[in-house]
Amino acid sequence: MAWKQSSTTSGGIRVRAPGIPIKCWCAESIKELISKTNLNPYRRYYRCRYAAQRKLENENHIFKWVDEAFTDEIQQLDYHVRMLEEEVQVLKATITSGPKAFWVSVS
Repeated sequence: MAWKQSSTTSGGIRVRAPGIPIKCWCAESIKELISKTNLNPYRRYYRCRYAAQRKLENENHIFKWVDEAFTDEIQQLDYHVRMLEEEVQVLKATITSGPKAFWVSVS
C-alpha cells in the first residue's frame, strides 16, 4: 500500500503513519536494512533508499521499524475483517427478515 508512510518532520519529530512503507515522499523506493546500533542491534527497519545511501539522519525521509510496520498491517487487516463480519451480519439479517419475494410462473 504505497500511500502508507512513516517519516520525520524537518525538526526530527516522527510522524506516525500505519503500514508498510512502499515509497518515500521524495518518490524514492524503500530499502530494508538491519540496525547495527547498541540500542537496537540486528533490528530490521525500512528506510528511504536516498537517505540510506547518503547516511542521512534526523531529516524527513521514511524510516520505520519492520516489526512496527507488520503490527500496523495486522491491526488494519483485523479492523477490515471486523467491518466485513458486521456487514455480513447485517446482510444476513436483511435476507432473513426482509420481504418475501413471490415467484410467479408464467406459462
